[in-house]
Amino acid sequence: MNRKTGLLFVAILLIGGLATLQYFRRSYEYSSDQFLMDTLVSIKAYGKDPSTVKRAVAAAYAEMHRIAELADGFPQPGTATYRSSDVCRINEQAGKKPVRVDADIMAMLLLAKKYNQMSDGAFDVTIGPVMDLWGFGDKNPHVPSQEQIRSALTLVNSNDLMIDEQQHTVFLRRAGMKLDLGALAKGYATEKAIQALKKNGIRKALLDAGGSIRVLGVNLRNAPWRIGIKDPRKADAIVAVLPLQDASAVTSGDYYRYFEAGGKRYHHILDPRTGYPATSNMSVTVVTQDAGLADILSTVFFILSPDKALEMARKMAGVELFMITADGHIRHTPPLLSGIEVKAGESYLYDQGR
Repeated sequence: MNRKTGLLFVAILLIGGLATLQYFRRSYEYSSDQFLMDTLVSIKAYGKDPSTVKRAVAAAYAEMHRIAELADGFPQPGTATYRSSDVCRINEQAGKKPVRVDADIMAMLLLAKKYNQMSDGAFDVTIGPVMDLWGFGDKNPHVPSQEQIRSALTLVNSNDLMIDEQQHTVFLRRAGMKLDLGALAKGYATEKAIQALKKNGIRKALLDAGGSIRVLGVNLRNAPWRIGIKDPRKADAIVAVLPLQDASAVTSGDYYRYFEAGGKRYHHILDPRTGYPATSNMSVTVVTQDAGLADILSTVFFILSPDKALEMARKMAGVELFMITADGHIRHTPPLLSGIEVKAGESYLYDQGR
């Protein structure tokens, strides 16, 4: 390389570097927080035009609010919120007649039926009667009696959730049955919000919905986003850092919503086969592109034994799993090894990376 060519090459590098810096400077960041679906939802989006970015974020929140209203099972009867909820109307007509529903509720329930079968009943959205017994939606949750749980479990069966795709109707076949979409609605709404951002021209964004993370593209440095996985026993600590690019990471844990009674922790992730909180894991994080699927699978894998969860995850294309088991072991699917940073410390046992 002669001197002129060398100088030209350096100049091109400098111009390229300046252009990159100018692009970053031109990129407008807009952050917004809203409380919905019983959690704080944060959206951080980037674009060249401030008005476009703000409009896109508003559209994303609008989608989340729409899904939240359709899937809300807790409004007071007679209120406008109750009337706008497809889930409330389905529950109200249990054992009586089918209810015509929105296409998104239909899509969620079809997914729920699919993963109920794939998990041998570990995932079941007809768990509403049992959830009501525990009172996790109230201010005073408590441990129900065994007889109460046995009775409520007779109403939990996704085979009695009848979906007519031609008529766009849903029917709970027996009176007293009740849907609870808490294990998939937030992830589904998160994915709908990301799609709204994309439709409005956003190519880089991060959405955090209280344990449900979905990123669009890469970060401003054109590198994967770095997502921390919380320590289930230390509020301000993390146990691992995941690289995430145009994908989701959804965590289910026994520390999000729980109470203690008689020296024992009771959390809100109930095993629909027993009616009691699942006991195999402290925390489960699922990495996959679609946040709705990740939300479902994080519940499925949390309820299953670690061995069964890992076996199921390995058979699913595009799905990775990170878990902290009830006995303090960190385990994950092998492909995560190339990018994950595990910070087990003294609290947990981890030998997968050695």
